[in-house]
Amino acid sequence: MTPPPVRTAVHQRRCDFAFSRFRPVNAASVERAPGVPKSIMQAILNRILFVMAAAVVTLDAAWILAGHFAIDAGNYALLAVLVVPLMGAAAYYGKVRRDDGLNALLACGVFMIVIPAACALLSYLLVTVAGTRMDAQLAAIDRAIGFDWVEVMTVASNHPSANAVLALAYTSVMPQTFVLMMVLGLTRRGPELYRLSLALAIGALLTLCLWTIAPSFGAFSVVTLPDAVSRKLGLVLGFDYGRSLVAMLKDGPGFISPTELRGIVGFPSYHTLQALVLAWYARSIPWLRWPAFALNAVVLASIPIQGGHHLVDMFGGAAVTAAAVALAAWIVRTAANRAARNAALPVEAPLAPEALPAR
Repeated sequence: MTPPPVRTAVHQRRCDFAFSRFRPVNAASVERAPGVPKSIMQAILNRILFVMAAAVVTLDAAWILAGHFAIDAGNYALLAVLVVPLMGAAAYYGKVRRDDGLNALLACGVFMIVIPAACALLSYLLVTVAGTRMDAQLAAIDRAIGFDWVEVMTVASNHPSANAVLALAYTSVMPQTFVLMMVLGLTRRGPELYRLSLALAIGALLTLCLWTIAPSFGAFSVVTLPDAVSRKLGLVLGFDYGRSLVAMLKDGPGFISPTELRGIVGFPSYHTLQALVLAWYARSIPWLRWPAFALNAVVLASIPIQGGHHLVDMFGGAAVTAAAVALAAWIVRTAANRAARNAALPVEAPLAPEALPAR
């Protein structure tokens, strides 16, 4: 009868190594832990940001070359020159100095310079393949749910001080994004910073996909206000802009310059997504939470007036926000799981002959 095998320490280490691949990991603990797992997670997320940005830029470049579009090459080249040093700094703090906070801030900063510019350019290119415009249908939905855009604009025109506040709030989303990214980066909230950046980028891409299928430009492209009302409004985006968007859908984008690009998407409202995402990711910072909630509530109130949107555009923006936030959380969680598994796998040292079990 063969005696049972002796379970040596060497056998135990080998078993531990094999089963460590199948142990569940706690992604949240990796996000909070300093050192190697968090660095691995950030390296994975940085690659994801790079691939996403490179894919959109490549699509833009290929489409421009194939379609012979007229673009402001000088200003786009200047934008690229500005991005390169930031990419170098992100690599330095990721590979050489190994500062996770600055690495995350710089990597996300580069991403949030490239992605908005590339997506704005892509939106102008998509005008050439967009489907049938649906502003009339969206205006009908607004009326069906009891929202009278003309009446709302008339009330706004009679309250110039409140309307001026709405105009400031409407234009605050970009400064808000910069401030929130700086706060998250400098307070070492790297995972939240990546979630914020990914949610804004994914939301932009989902918005463009939906808009291309059924484009719209907002209520100001289908409704005309009395002259006495429109003169008093002082809109950020006026009626001339709405008419120019309708003409662009028919005639093409013309000369495309980063200094002239503005939002052209009606449904779903990306401005709504920005306000909701900023409020959502500011909630983890006690001193910033309530100011962000209050300011972005005003941003939401300004969207039908200063942005000329249908009310239903905002419902679409809220739905896209939920999807974008969920996808961003899933990507970061998946990166954390992968980092935890990679860091947990022990590297087995070569065994000396005398340490091997006797046969």
